Amino acid sequence: METPHRRYSISEGLQHGVRRISEGFLHMTNADRMLDLHDIGMHNVQSEYQLVSKWDEAEEALGPQQRKKSFVERKEKISSKFALINLMKGMLGAGCFSVPLAFKQSGYVAGLLIILVLGFLCALCMIKLVKCAGYLSKINQSAPLDYGNMAYKATQASYTPIRKLAPVSRMLVNTSLCVLQLGICCCFYIFVVYHLHELLEFFTHDVPSRATLFPIVLPAFILLVSLSSMRALSFVSLGGNFLMLIALAVIMFQLLTTEHKKLADLPPVTDLGGVVSAAGAILYALEGQAMVLPLENRMKKPEDMKGPFGVLSVGVGMVVVIYSFAGFFGFLAYGNDVQDSITLNLPNDHLGIFVKAVLLFVVYSGFLIQVFPIVAMIWPAIKKKLRNSCGVSTTTKRVVHFAFRYSIVVVVFLLSYAIPRLSDMVPLVGVTAGMLLALVFPSLFHLLIFLPQFECRIGFILDIFLDIVCIVIGMFFVIYGFITNVQHLMH
Repeated sequence: METPHRRYSISEGLQHGVRRISEGFLHMTNADRMLDLHDIGMHNVQSEYQLVSKWDEAEEALGPQQRKKSFVERKEKISSKFALINLMKGMLGAGCFSVPLAFKQSGYVAGLLIILVLGFLCALCMIKLVKCAGYLSKINQSAPLDYGNMAYKATQASYTPIRKLAPVSRMLVNTSLCVLQLGICCCFYIFVVYHLHELLEFFTHDVPSRATLFPIVLPAFILLVSLSSMRALSFVSLGGNFLMLIALAVIMFQLLTTEHKKLADLPPVTDLGGVVSAAGAILYALEGQAMVLPLENRMKKPEDMKGPFGVLSVGVGMVVVIYSFAGFFGFLAYGNDVQDSITLNLPNDHLGIFVKAVLLFVVYSGFLIQVFPIVAMIWPAIKKKLRNSCGVSTTTKRVVHFAFRYSIVVVVFLLSYAIPRLSDMVPLVGVTAGMLLALVFPSLFHLLIFLPQFECRIGFILDIFLDIVCIVIGMFFVIYGFITNVQHLMH
């Protein structure tokens, strides 16, 4: 018999959220940690990749319903507290270190407002995603949906004239996901080059320029994506998560203890271009839409995902608090001297170098995790074509598979070399693919599903109004932000 849900006051809800996180970190068993790493902590990448590589041939003989059933049965369910931990772990990444730069671009008042507004809208749109996917799974009696298939089903469930656009909607979402992951990989590549340059400056005198380091580190990334052992990657990821917490704690301590600038000397607001760039950087840091549906599909009680004190609301709320703290105090500590990543402002003493070395390792190892979604989305189509070709051996398929991985790394290298600054790459990724996936698509598909069922109720009308607001705001940032960033790069 299920325990009825308790209603919390605001203060009790915040305490409840903090307690969930602390209990999860303290009492997580080894089995939970491995489950956490394999299925959720890395954006459900491993399970998707294993589905492509390990079970592909074995399930060809099964019918669609049998495949869905076998896939769902392989998934063990997780509790709400582990879902909360993984949501925060997925959202708290290297993007956090670019938030102070966003405050410099927009001003400290505008920066705080952008974080609060985008945090609220992101949480709202994540809840819309969960609502849409749950509704479509129920009416179609289908297995849990991912983002792309949710877009397909949402378009099919709408007005008759636009149902034929269902394949296009799925292609748009999957393309945006690939572009987002490619952009994240580029940011990781640039981050590694920046911090490797810092370490070399500390230990040696003859240091190559950053531009020279871009091709030098390419073989290291190619070697990394050759790794096929998911177990080894899981242990690396577990260690990386622990080290990231240490690095964050040290950086927060540095921001609090560093002599601060006078607030009167810092701009509260800059200009529209700066605000748009800051919004892109902050949305890049807040990006987590790709993991919401896999996370909800794994929960014992999916209903705990939504609500004022659900996993999404509490998780996004706490991430917003952390980013607001990092952005405001980072800008207050270094003012207009804030660099592309706040870690580059750390002093080159032993503690600062230790933090930079730790983050270099964490981000470098995390690059592989960010590549896997691209492989998982594109490789099955390539594999299908190879399977249809006569006389293609297993060895040839394996060679093509690794060549495909390496080609992704080369594309990342070329893009990173062409746009070698985090201050340019992060806003560009956030304001384009990030904005589409975070605000535009969830609101659009929610509108397509529920507008045909129009009811003259205040709640329903408010929902539709918020959908339109999110779409308009999102498209403004996408169009204006893309044009502004491209013009900036050209000049």
